[in-house]
Amino acid sequence: MGATVRERILELVRTNANLPPLPEILFGLQKLMDDPDCEVEDVYRLIQTDPVLSGRLITLANSALFGTGREETRNLQDAVVRLGMKQVMDLVYALELPKTFKKSKAFDQIEFWKHSMAVAFITRSLAKKTLSNLDDLESSFLAGLMHDVGILVLDNIIPQEYFNFLTLKDLSSSDKPLELIEEEEFKIAHPEVGTEFMKKWWSLPPKVASAALTHHGKRPVKGEPLTLSQVVSISNCIANMNEFAHPVTTAFEDSPEEGYLDALEISQEELDVVVDTTVIGLMAAETLLRSS
Repeated sequence: MGATVRERILELVRTNANLPPLPEILFGLQKLMDDPDCEVEDVYRLIQTDPVLSGRLITLANSALFGTGREETRNLQDAVVRLGMKQVMDLVYALELPKTFKKSKAFDQIEFWKHSMAVAFITRSLAKKTLSNLDDLESSFLAGLMHDVGILVLDNIIPQEYFNFLTLKDLSSSDKPLELIEEEEFKIAHPEVGTEFMKKWWSLPPKVASAALTHHGKRPVKGEPLTLSQVVSISNCIANMNEFAHPVTTAFEDSPEEGYLDALEISQEELDVVVDTTVIGLMAAETLLRSS
């Protein structure tokens, strides 16, 4: 029976028509980014075709997350030049993806995306301080943003079963982590479901998918080289410890190991700045999420 549930879910991930395709604007941007001859002007022209997205991008470019200490930008062209193509791409993901999935009956989707954005911003900030691999750095924001997308996928492909699972099982009093309870119930958990979905439907960079798959894995250890997945994992922890808790939680205490700042080789002061910036920046992001 167990294997059948797992196989059925994987089959639904591969074939389900309810799962959203990558939004057209992102598909177009991805094609541009993959073209070695692409210029900032091309990116600007494509985004300009969507006035609502353009306005939101300018708002975020001026937020604490991206605009600190610089003059306010008033037009799209300045925003695209200031942010650079990679960062523009990340922001368009952050603005477009929350609109793609059907609203959940089981949890607050705005809180879900607020948490995901917080993890994305924290991951990006910590990656800049702790990782040197260019692929890791370029994938850091998206890896944080997409780490829990498997929860949305499960909510879309087995809506009634997942709704019952989240609402009837009294998860909030369980001392096990969510992915372990999912594994017991469905023989598969949201990290694997999300990874399969990204590979099949959204062809995101492999680093983004593998970070999602292992974001509940091994935490940073002092003296050992850090991986992007570990940075996502610790950023998830930091988000949950601050004002960005996940709307789907259990009573499992997921606090970071003692000495984790030493393992990251950053100070408490540096981390405080990252968290404070995230708090302020997410105010702008939340306004945009609520109006989409």
